[in-house]
Amino acid sequence: MILVWRIWADYGHFSHPATIYSSLSYPLPPKTAVMGMLGAVCGEEAYWKFAPMRYGVRIERLEGKRRFCFNGIKEALSQLTPKKCCQGFAKGRKQFYRELLLSPAYTLFCDMSDVEEPLKTRVIEAMQAHKSYFPLYMGINACLAEYELIDIVSSSPLRHYKEALIDTAVPLESDFLIEEGKSYSDVRMATTVNEAREFGGFRDYLIETGGRGILCRNIEASEVGAWRVTWS
Repeated sequence: MILVWRIWADYGHFSHPATIYSSLSYPLPPKTAVMGMLGAVCGEEAYWKFAPMRYGVRIERLEGKRRFCFNGIKEALSQLTPKKCCQGFAKGRKQFYRELLLSPAYTLFCDMSDVEEPLKTRVIEAMQAHKSYFPLYMGINACLAEYELIDIVSSSPLRHYKEALIDTAVPLESDFLIEEGKSYSDVRMATTVNEAREFGGFRDYLIETGGRGILCRNIEASEVGAWRVTWS
């Protein structure tokens, strides 16, 4: 069973998981971020339970990036004590720049076939009712997001294509063709996270930032509605 849904916001930021004050953003949500989004929608704090999910992401709209200045604190919130708070937050504050995505929108494909049935049911029921039990963010809590369910379709088997236009990000090792008028970028993203928030399964991907797809040869993909999707 595959959830096809759309998420959009005025701004977004998907930082590298190894950093706290990361100034740069991925141009699209990694699988680990989408796991957190699903957790927010259905009210599941243990978002790592979505790790068995396969996902694909298509950039619908991305109007560029811009750097903004944020106020932060030197210590993580979990390390702050009442005593430290009484001594004054101001002493530990710092300003840092963070790159924000402008007007991002994505089509997300989530193959939930291997996710636990009760968890899967909760997500479907929440999406069909257009609910979000926790605030839904486009990466960070400064970037509130909205979503809509497009469709729920049966799982689609992989097919081998001699040549096909793929709508989602593709593994960087794919046999892709660079086409004139398209904008490409490569990213290295985590594909899994555990209860200890340890990120792993890093993999390199090629994306087309204008949402116009990537022409590939000898590639395996699934047809999901009108889209061709590769999975992570």
